[in-house]
Amino acid sequence: MNTPPLDDSDAPRQPLTDSAGSGRDTEPGPISSQASQPVDAANSHSGTPSAAKPPRSTRPKYERELSNFVSLTCDLALGRTEWKSRPYYIEYSTNSACNLRCIMCSQVEDPPVVSTPLELQEPFLEEIFQLATVLTPSATSEPLLNNLNRLLPLMEEHGVFMDVITNAVLLTPELTERLIPRMQRLTLSIDSHKKDVFEKLRAPAEFEQVVEHARFATRLCRENSIPVIFHMVLAIDCMDGLEDYVDFVAEMSGTQITVLELLHNSPNFSELDPFASMSDAQVAERLEAMRARAQLRGVSVLFEVHAPMGARYDYGFQSVRAHTGSALEMMHGELAIEHAGFCPMVMGYFKVEPDGTSYPCCRAPRELMLGNVFEQGVEGVWNGAPMRELRQRMFDRDYPECCKGCVVLDAPRYQSEAREREAKQLESESKPSTSE
Repeated sequence: MNTPPLDDSDAPRQPLTDSAGSGRDTEPGPISSQASQPVDAANSHSGTPSAAKPPRSTRPKYERELSNFVSLTCDLALGRTEWKSRPYYIEYSTNSACNLRCIMCSQVEDPPVVSTPLELQEPFLEEIFQLATVLTPSATSEPLLNNLNRLLPLMEEHGVFMDVITNAVLLTPELTERLIPRMQRLTLSIDSHKKDVFEKLRAPAEFEQVVEHARFATRLCRENSIPVIFHMVLAIDCMDGLEDYVDFVAEMSGTQITVLELLHNSPNFSELDPFASMSDAQVAERLEAMRARAQLRGVSVLFEVHAPMGARYDYGFQSVRAHTGSALEMMHGELAIEHAGFCPMVMGYFKVEPDGTSYPCCRAPRELMLGNVFEQGVEGVWNGAPMRELRQRMFDRDYPECCKGCVVLDAPRYQSEAREREAKQLESESKPSTSE
């Protein structure tokens, strides 16, 4: 079936599910701003810079990307706060629409859908794609509700790859095949192998449909050397049978799981948070059982959970398609390890909401709001006073309160520790056995 993108040129309504005849035809409200003002192609932001397309460099994209990476290494090595490098990873969706109302997400409160005015979308993307390598089209939303008819050709033209994080309801086989050429990675948000738990958490998705889509997409991605991650939010309902979840992923040919600690961004946080009813030791015991099963099944697992439970264990292997996007992402990963303690997202990640509000990371705490790209321009935000101050605090290890204990900040350490474990294991295996 055809993908039902939100056409941001007007104020359309979209069904919440992709399942014909399900009887679930609840629809989000018309596209509006956060102040419930209508936003459409005819509206412009007050004070918006000219929407004319920026001039394009004649240098090949890969040269610009490599130069940008070298500039980043210099920015970090020299302790600069005004950076010559520009973000390589962009999180931006033209709208904030989602087809689900997951009870652990802010979308459960049915917020108004915000959309970037049409005349601002392409000029912004043209500018940011000059150096950007990866785009995740999300805004606490479903990325497949972007207008892919406009977005994919622009990404192809600029050599940008898509990091798709989806609930898989709209991820039909036909759409998966269409996305493959520009896909960097696929993350499937499936929190449980149990139908009742999954459908409670991710209403109104249908478990069988999501599994069907996920199974096809996982197989096709593996055939094309595209990494696939199964993504679960650690809710109390998921705590029983974490080992069985690993089996579920392994039987779908998955080789990587990310377990995310529940964020305090929905009114259901208290009742869903496993740490509210279980001790850290009890949660750690369950996670250890999951890790042991993952090792047995050859599935890598990343626990993005607060210390000391956060860790990464590499037990599975995924081949990665060779292109500039995958190479640069690995290079950025290595740089993050070398500069552990400086948030890897602050290094090269740029989150822009549909209304232009910008942040240095995916979690987007209001305390870290940097400005608005549609009012100040990309450069005005990327090297504005809030971002320069945040960089200095990262260099000084004087973290804002919202950054303290963040698993994203700790992620390079997890990677470093995983490598140390692997090195010790290899050393142990290489030692000759001694007989009594």
